[in-house]
Amino acid sequence: MSLEGPPWYVEDQDGNIIWDAVPERLLHNSDLRQRGIVLNCALKPGTVFRDLVQGGSGHVVKALDLNTEELSIYERLLRDIECPMNHTLPSEIVRAKHPLLIMPLLGTLNDCLHTEPTTLRSHLRIFYELIEGVEYLHSLRIAHMDIAMGNALFAYPNEAIYYDAVKPGRVYIIDFDTSQQFALGPGFQKAVALPETQVKPPSGITSFDPYSWDVYCLGRLFEYYLSTCYRSKGGRPPQIAQWYSQWLIGEERGCLDACNCRPTARTARRVLNILRFFSPLLDLYDYGSRWFILALP
Repeated sequence: MSLEGPPWYVEDQDGNIIWDAVPERLLHNSDLRQRGIVLNCALKPGTVFRDLVQGGSGHVVKALDLNTEELSIYERLLRDIECPMNHTLPSEIVRAKHPLLIMPLLGTLNDCLHTEPTTLRSHLRIFYELIEGVEYLHSLRIAHMDIAMGNALFAYPNEAIYYDAVKPGRVYIIDFDTSQQFALGPGFQKAVALPETQVKPPSGITSFDPYSWDVYCLGRLFEYYLSTCYRSKGGRPPQIAQWYSQWLIGEERGCLDACNCRPTARTARRVLNILRFFSPLLDLYDYGSRWFILALP
């Protein structure tokens, strides 16, 4: 097994990086060739690549960085892939020369912003799966540390049919390169230094309870998701949904011990389950309110 880890860049004759190129070591990788995978371009230069399959089962290949915990985390998660709460994307690890993660090619949660119905019920179902997946990670004392729109995938039925283990309509969590495993679980773990993340920390805080940080990121994600969905249809998110996202975001006080500024993922999921139960009534109220406003002279 090679310890010469990624990123693996391709340079031209002048030493300039070709950002979308695939390195020779992957083009001629025996594990990939045995599976009929011919990579075509880079999704994340030097690290993540994809093949180009028209109307079929495409793949994404990630070169795992052995300086992170991603390999050991994926090994744990993929062993328990049948667990209903496990929202890890079904994948395969090959190790002939350097550990590679082979994943199905699915769309991100960003795609749902323009394709899924603008009903609170549909939004809460999608978000429930995401927060359920985070709760599962926390039960294993794993903090993702970079929950964001681009790190959540959605299995559309027309994509899922090409992969035996992928369930249509399911949300999957990816990218554990900044994730960490801890000896202590939620409610006991002290703050740790934040890695480079897609979500900006509040008030310039650099250390966070890692489990609480995941919940904070979930709140920011849900806030963005809702506002974008409803704004594109000329509406506003229901107040109860806005309250829920703000509840997850919380009022950060810079806790150095276990943080109580927001709920745990488990509590957040349980409350969300109650909201889902009442969501048909909330949708009806929202639709009726908009109809009444439009009917006014």
